[in-house]
Amino acid sequence: MDLQLLLDTLRAVKLELYRKRVMAAVIFMLVTAGVLAVAFVTPKTYTSHAVLYADQSSVLQPLLRGQAEVSQLDRINEARELIQSRTFLEQVAADTGLITGMEPDQQRNAAIATLRKQVNLRVTNRSFLELTYSSGEPDQSFQVLSAVLNRFLERTARKKRSESQGAFEFIDSQVKAYQRQLEEAEQRLKEFRVRNQDGTEGNVTARIERLRGDIETLKLEIEQTESQVELTRAQLAEEQPVRRITLNAGQSSAERRLAALRQERDSLLLQYHEKHPDVVSVLGQIEDLQRQIATQPAQEREGALTEVMENPVYESLKLQLAESTTRLAGQKNRLTSLQALLDEAFQRGERVAANQAELSELTRDYDVTREVYEDMLQRREKARLTMTLDVQGEGVSYKIQEPASYPVSWDGLQLYQVGIAGPFLGSATVLGLLVMLVMFDQRVRSPRTLQLALPPAIPVLATIPHYSSSWKDRLLRKDVIGLLFILGIFMAGYLAFLLFSVMGVTPEQLVRKVSELLGSGGA
Repeated sequence: MDLQLLLDTLRAVKLELYRKRVMAAVIFMLVTAGVLAVAFVTPKTYTSHAVLYADQSSVLQPLLRGQAEVSQLDRINEARELIQSRTFLEQVAADTGLITGMEPDQQRNAAIATLRKQVNLRVTNRSFLELTYSSGEPDQSFQVLSAVLNRFLERTARKKRSESQGAFEFIDSQVKAYQRQLEEAEQRLKEFRVRNQDGTEGNVTARIERLRGDIETLKLEIEQTESQVELTRAQLAEEQPVRRITLNAGQSSAERRLAALRQERDSLLLQYHEKHPDVVSVLGQIEDLQRQIATQPAQEREGALTEVMENPVYESLKLQLAESTTRLAGQKNRLTSLQALLDEAFQRGERVAANQAELSELTRDYDVTREVYEDMLQRREKARLTMTLDVQGEGVSYKIQEPASYPVSWDGLQLYQVGIAGPFLGSATVLGLLVMLVMFDQRVRSPRTLQLALPPAIPVLATIPHYSSSWKDRLLRKDVIGLLFILGIFMAGYLAFLLFSVMGVTPEQLVRKVSELLGSGGA
C-alpha cells in the first residue's frame, strides 16, 4: 500500500467516523461499560501464599557422623506426600469447616479432591517449599492455608519426636550391643592370657639375648679353665710326688777298692816317682775303677742313708688341678643347662610368635570395640538431648519462612486496571470496525484505488473532490454537541465509578490530593 492510498484510507475512516458518529459513540460506550461489567461479574480467585524451610538432614546424621552412612532425606517430597494425603486434607477440611462430617461420602470426597487441587506446592529452592491456596473468598484462602501450616507443623513435630525417640532407642540398642561385644572381647583376651603365660615377644627376645650372652661368656670361661687344667697337668707331670734327701750315700766294692788303691798310690808316691811301674799300674787300676763306678747303678752301694719328703709344689699343683677340674665340670654342666634354657627360650619364642597374631587380633578387636563403645555412649547422650529438644519443640525439621499471607487482591488483572483499559478498548473497537468498513466496502472512496483497479491503459480522467466543511462547523452542530455531552456524562460517571467504587478513593482523599497538586503548582 503506497502513501497516497494510506492517506486516502485515513480520510475515509475519518469521514465514516463523522457519518456514523452516533453508532460509534454507542459502540464505544457499550464496549467500555461492557469490559468493566464483565470484569466486575467475573468470579474472582484469591490466593494465599506461605513459604516453608525444610531441613534436609536426618536426626541420625549428626549422631552417627563418622560411624555410618545415613541416607539423605528428601524433606520436599516428604512434605508433598504429607500435604497431599487424604487424612491430612480431611483434618484441614474439618478445621476450616469445608466438611462437617455429616455430609455423604460423595460430597466429602468431592470437597477433599477440590482441596487437593487448590493446595499447590512449588519448590523455590533446594530447601524451600512454597504453599499456595486459591479460592473465591480471601478469608477462606487465608484460613485454609493457615490450617494447612498448623496441621503440617503439628504432624511434622510429632513425627520428629517419634524420629528422635526411634534414634535414641536405636543408638541405645547399639550401645548395649557394643557393650556385650566389649565384654566378650575382654573375656576372650583374659582367657588367652591365662592359657599363654609365655610373655611377649620382647620379653622372649630379651631372655634369648641374655642367655646367648651368658653362654658366650661361659664358653670363654671354659676355654680359660681348660687351658689352666692342661697347664697344671703339664706342670704336675714334671714334678715328683716326693723328694729323696741322701744323708749318706754308702760305698760299693769298687769304691772301697778304689779307696784302697788310692791309699796304695799315695804310699807308692812316697817311695817312687810317677813313672815307676808300680805307680803306673796302680794309676791304671784307679782309672778302670773310676770308669766302673761311673757306670754302676746306685743300688750296688752299701750303707747308703736317704730321707723321703713330700713335694709341696706337687701337692699345690695337684690341688690346683683338682679345683680347676671341678670348676671345669661345673662350667660344662652350667653350659649344658644354659643350652637347654636357650632351646626352651627358642621354643617359647615360637609359641609366642604363633600366638602373637591371635593376641594382636584379640587386642585390636578389643581396642576397636572399646573406642566405638565410648563414642556410642557420647552419641547416646546427644540423642537423649536431641530427643529432649524435640519434645520441647526446639529441633523441628520444618520452619515457617513466611506465614500465610492474607490476599488483599484477587489474582490476575485488577478491576481498576480493566477499568482504565476499558476506554482504550472501546476506542480501539470503534476504530477497528471503521477500518474494516473502509477496507471491505465495495464503494470506491479514492482515485488511487480506482487507478490500481483499472488496467494501465485506462486512465482516470478527473476526480470530483468531496466538499469538507471545517471541524469547527461540524462540532458546533447540535447533534454533535449533544453527542459530546452524552459522552462526557458517560465518561464522568465511568471515571467516578472507577475511582470511588472500584479503587476505593474517598472524596476527602481526592480533594486533599487535588489541593496538594494545586498548592505545589502555585508554589
